[in-house]
Amino acid sequence: LGANVILFICVNLLGLLSFFFYEKRQRRAFLETCQSLEVKLVLEDESQEQERLLLSVLPKHVAAEIRQDLGAVVTGQFKKIYMSRHENVSILFADIVGFTAISSTCPAPELVRTLNELFARFDKLAEKYHQLRIKILGDCYYCISGAPEERPDHAVLCVHMGLSMVEAIK
Repeated sequence: LGANVILFICVNLLGLLSFFFYEKRQRRAFLETCQSLEVKLVLEDESQEQERLLLSVLPKHVAAEIRQDLGAVVTGQFKKIYMSRHENVSILFADIVGFTAISSTCPAPELVRTLNELFARFDKLAEKYHQLRIKILGDCYYCISGAPEERPDHAVLCVHMGLSMVEAIK
């Protein structure tokens, strides 16, 4: 009887030890999975942020072409230049009249906020009138119509864009 009790206690102790080791492995696997998911989410967020930044600097079609060429092996001597020739396009250069006078009387943070809001409106108008913003430089807004997609009405769209920009400033 005494041997059975000792055997029973030993088997239970071995079962408990086995359970604790198994539980510890399960917890470690769970924590590693959680950490892996956290890293994946952080990488996805960073990837989306990089995409947003890339698209704020480059047109969609150029960004897509660059992204496609990222993993490609360069075989020639020269790096690829991402440009193309377009004919029958209209370019709109918009400069805010009196901006220098406004900037000297307005605090810098307010001026930046105002320009940001104005250029955001211009970007929406550019989308509406099939324009591609080329550049923002200070108070100048540059956009093009007829590229990268050719449009026979590029000049008319550019005029509508300019008139709408004047209205947006008012």
